[in-house]
Amino acid sequence: MNKISTKSNRTYYFFYPGDINTKTGGYIYEKNILQRAKTLNFNLKAIQLSENYPFQKQNDISTLKNIINKLSDNSVLVFDGLVFETIDKIIVNLKRFKIIALIHHPIYLEFKSKRSKYFVKQAMQLYPKANKIIVTSNETKNLIAQKFKINKQKIQIVEPGIEKLKKFKVKKDKNINLLSVGSIIERKNYQYLIKELRFIDNVKLKIVGDTTRESKYYNKLQNIISNYGLEEKISFYSNISTKHLSQLYSQCDFYISVSRYEGFGMSLANALQQKKMIITFKTLTLMNTLKKDGIIYLNDFKEKSLSKLILRNFNNVKIQNKIRKNQRKFLTPIQSADLFIKEIKNA
Repeated sequence: MNKISTKSNRTYYFFYPGDINTKTGGYIYEKNILQRAKTLNFNLKAIQLSENYPFQKQNDISTLKNIINKLSDNSVLVFDGLVFETIDKIIVNLKRFKIIALIHHPIYLEFKSKRSKYFVKQAMQLYPKANKIIVTSNETKNLIAQKFKINKQKIQIVEPGIEKLKKFKVKKDKNINLLSVGSIIERKNYQYLIKELRFIDNVKLKIVGDTTRESKYYNKLQNIISNYGLEEKISFYSNISTKHLSQLYSQCDFYISVSRYEGFGMSLANALQQKKMIITFKTLTLMNTLKKDGIIYLNDFKEKSLSKLILRNFNNVKIQNKIRKNQRKFLTPIQSADLFIKEIKNA
């Protein structure tokens, strides 16, 4: 890929909430972009905002407004979706800037009933205000274009770059070792995964993700674990090193995802690169991310549907051989970041 020219009189600002070192797909994607921009001496400045987004407090709004009021008119503002879909109170202050929204997936998909409807209303109001929207998959592009009546030419796809994790040699034990990676939020549907462990003996589940975004949901999961006596089967990990994450991938027999919606599925892509057996809820996005060879797709969330797939396919040599032959290729982190920087330069 050609080296990106860094000659520009513009300053670019990237607004994101919380800790960018958290091991979730969205943060990894954004951290790759910021690191690449630094390497290229591209004038992209990171601005960390409160972890409260998308439920920011009045003080958070005032802080953001004060930051923006100090920026020059020729600035380009890039917003993580968790921030962008909540800036209705200061949108009038943004008219003098070029605005780019990075939407991993619309926020309304993470919630139900009134809260979901609220974020649909927010998106209806705010998406048209962006000069460009960047998404991570064709499915998300189509969803935004159709549901929110946004011109497709305004929406650009930049798939995440997938870093190849190191493989570690591990000793096999008597357990069926499961791994799932992603923020501990309701959309990820962890309660279903956890309850399915009731029907499997000698199983260990490791969940890697931010436990602070939806603390009530995390507490709900802890109650489920306690009520069913699953404490010995399940471990949670939050901010861990890349080495530790690589070790967890190396140790697992199955990577499991029961998320109801994914913008791309970076953690699943990591599992595919590691040639791990994957069981995932069947969505069009994930079928395009992973393809078919060796992937075990879950069609519903009925009791025992998942546990039966796990037990039936544990040590399934045929599936293991298919996953090794899966030829799905991914962008590297550098390739992805270069494409992203090109898109924001052209806004």
